[in-house]
Amino acid sequence: MRFLFWRRREKDLLDKDLDDEIESHLRMAAGDREARGLSRREAEQLARMEFGNVALVKETTRHMWPWVGFDRFLKDLRFALRILGRSPGFTAIAVLSLALGIGANTAIFTACNVLMLRQLPVDHPDQLVTVGTQDSGDMFEQWPYPTFEKFRELTDVFSGISAIANVFRSNIDIAGQGGGLDSAQVNVALISGTYFSTLGVRPAVGRLFTSDDDRVPDGHPVAVISYNYWQRRFSRSEDVVGRTFTLNQTSYRILGVTRAGFTGDWVEMPTDIWIPIAMQSEVVLERPGLLANPNPPWVRVVARLKPGVQKAQAVAELKVAFAKAVREWQNLTPRMLDDSLKRPIMLESSAKGFSWRRGSFRQPLIILMVTVGMVLMIACVNIANLLLARSAAREKEMSVRLSLGAGRRHIFWLLLTESLMIGLTGGLLGILLASWGSSALSRFLASASLSATDAPMVLDLHPDARALAFTAALALLTGVLFGLAPAMRSARASLTPALSTRGSAGTRGAFSTGKALVIAQVALSLVLLIGAGLFVETLRNLRSQDVGFERNRILLFWTAPDQQGRQGESIARLYESVQDRLRTLPGVLSAAPSAFGLLGGSGGSPVVNVEGYTGKPDPDYFTSWSLIGPGFFDTAGMRLLLGRDFTRRDSETAPRVAIVNESFARFYFSGGNPVGKHFGMRRDTGAPIEIVGLVKDAKYQSLRDNHLKMIYIPYRQDLHHLYSMCVLVHPGADSPGIRQTVRDALRAVDPGLPILRIETAEEQVDSSLFEERLIAAISSFFGIVAVLLACLGLYGVMAYQTARRTNEIGVRMALGATRGRVLGMVLEESVWLVAGGIVCGIPLTLAATRFVSSKLFGVTPADPITIAAAAILMISVAAVAAFVPARRAAKVDPMVALRYE
Repeated sequence: MRFLFWRRREKDLLDKDLDDEIESHLRMAAGDREARGLSRREAEQLARMEFGNVALVKETTRHMWPWVGFDRFLKDLRFALRILGRSPGFTAIAVLSLALGIGANTAIFTACNVLMLRQLPVDHPDQLVTVGTQDSGDMFEQWPYPTFEKFRELTDVFSGISAIANVFRSNIDIAGQGGGLDSAQVNVALISGTYFSTLGVRPAVGRLFTSDDDRVPDGHPVAVISYNYWQRRFSRSEDVVGRTFTLNQTSYRILGVTRAGFTGDWVEMPTDIWIPIAMQSEVVLERPGLLANPNPPWVRVVARLKPGVQKAQAVAELKVAFAKAVREWQNLTPRMLDDSLKRPIMLESSAKGFSWRRGSFRQPLIILMVTVGMVLMIACVNIANLLLARSAAREKEMSVRLSLGAGRRHIFWLLLTESLMIGLTGGLLGILLASWGSSALSRFLASASLSATDAPMVLDLHPDARALAFTAALALLTGVLFGLAPAMRSARASLTPALSTRGSAGTRGAFSTGKALVIAQVALSLVLLIGAGLFVETLRNLRSQDVGFERNRILLFWTAPDQQGRQGESIARLYESVQDRLRTLPGVLSAAPSAFGLLGGSGGSPVVNVEGYTGKPDPDYFTSWSLIGPGFFDTAGMRLLLGRDFTRRDSETAPRVAIVNESFARFYFSGGNPVGKHFGMRRDTGAPIEIVGLVKDAKYQSLRDNHLKMIYIPYRQDLHHLYSMCVLVHPGADSPGIRQTVRDALRAVDPGLPILRIETAEEQVDSSLFEERLIAAISSFFGIVAVLLACLGLYGVMAYQTARRTNEIGVRMALGATRGRVLGMVLEESVWLVAGGIVCGIPLTLAATRFVSSKLFGVTPADPITIAAAAILMISVAAVAAFVPARRAAKVDPMVALRYE
């Protein structure tokens, strides 16, 4: 050890002496030209003669030590930090622009990772499959529970199989210290006893369910909670096992807590509580007896394939079991039975979990990933441009290093080290920006709940190991990408500029490369700017169109009386009481209940049998329906064109009636008067429903709806489908505090009535546009960032060119050129660079926007107004960026310029 220490000490002393000697000779050579009048050629020869042997000795000595490579890297690193520290403006611009690009890419990649890449934190997730009937990336099929029991018998192909049904409850009351009523919507998963063993999940505290906990219907009121719910509601109390909570008057005992990170198999809806599916009738009071009912589909089925079993073999077994189950279904006509038996059974990987939003989010996330990727590319091009300008300014330094014996490879790695330092620093800062961006994105996505009666969408967008690895790789890659060209150019520097302050021919090459990079920046920025313009125009068109109802003042109160165990007639009486009470409130013009609100969708799309219609079925043959109460159209501001509105007399004992919209009348009656005509729906025999009114078309599920046929039915005549409902309230012009007034009125009618959400019709419209708002906001922000980066690159190139042409400008002005002429000369060159970028960017834009045409509305991908506006904005901002160096050039003093060396 002493010998190694002495050898290391000897090496350090030798390196220090050699460094001091080279520095001494360098100082001497610097004064040689003035002191002894040497020419550049003579000074170069002197440097080779005097320093060559010293550098050779130093290099030879370095090879004697195995750790010299790392030692040189540390020295290069320290030198790079000193150089970057001497140019704080350049370093700040480079790091911030890079951090913005890396942070945005990391944030969007994290969302892509959570929704489309991340696997469930369970044992061997690649063995998990979902049983469905369609082969798509978002396969989702619900099955009757007796059908699942048939699947459960297939032990030859499945090592485990489980049924899952998620419901959202807002009446969970936790007993004991720190408990109380949970005001939030709680995601409760009803699961078969094999759920945790099928997925391969282990507890953090206590134990999880077994098959014994799921045998007796309504006989095992036990529960398992998630780690997040344990932390949020029980503060990670050690005595959580054995504690109880009440749901629908039933007390459940907590058996255990799942490990951190596991929140169920539903990706965007983390499960809070798991309860045995045998307790279904006690949890879902509005639909009791589903376990024994062979007809209604309501459970998802997840299974684990046995090792060595192929999907085709499992599908063959499932088809046989499914055929047995179908024959037990009730009220099936021969045709419906035949159609059911022909349904293809599919198995799809469930390694990434179940997601309702994976398909709808895929294209928006890809669009955003491409957008932020282009921003990062522009940032890299911009930094490369700045580094090229700096490399031209450091030609003398590189030439002196070469004359002192430094190898070109060493210079290359030295400059690349500087670039990597910028890249890594930008990556570290990018992680901080990504954390902030992910939080903002998570809050934005929370507004994209599946419906008003569901809990908000929740995604854990904290960067995991994969996202951090992506960021690290991105930082290294960008460091190499923007640093490679400047490093290679500096490593090829000539020795002759060592003692000269005049530029070399190589500088002109660097500047030509800089011009090409500016053109590339402008082209990419134009693509982003036009894309942002198209998305903003789409959002504006969607918001400005006629939605068919009043959206400025209407309030929507979403309630869940079914969670109290109310059904059918009980809910109908409740809403009659609520409507009567709200109509008497001061400041309320009208109020009416509706099953699905205004943009809440519909009760399905059944085939209808219209009296006298002889057309053939086609994709438009399906019709949506909704349950409403009397006064709904007046409250919502929807215009009744023909016939009458519903009244209290349209009860369950009265003749069945309906009101249809214009699209229904156009399709079935060629635009004629539908009032008095009849139709049937679902399993009706004949046409027992009379049309009593015609209402103007509106938007029902989304603002992109086009000619959707809708049937309105009085809720009293379809009590079977009466569950959660929405109360519409139309207040007066100025009604401050109306929300609290209506809330108090609802509590007065029923103190225990769960109120899930209160929103205006305008807020519901905005909520339905969350994808468009997300894409428009992010593309607009980064489009502006891209333009600013491009203009920064243009400013750097023109400022450097102006400084290099000071002598030329002085000559021109000495020969009579005016300041305006010089100003125009510089601006003209800037405009030509921007014009070149626009010429290259427009074809690129036309090719790129074809892939997002499905996301546009009311505007074409090649919209000339948007393209022209983006080009004018690009030229205007670029002209401002180029004006500063142009103005500086116009102020040059000819006498000073002529003396410039």
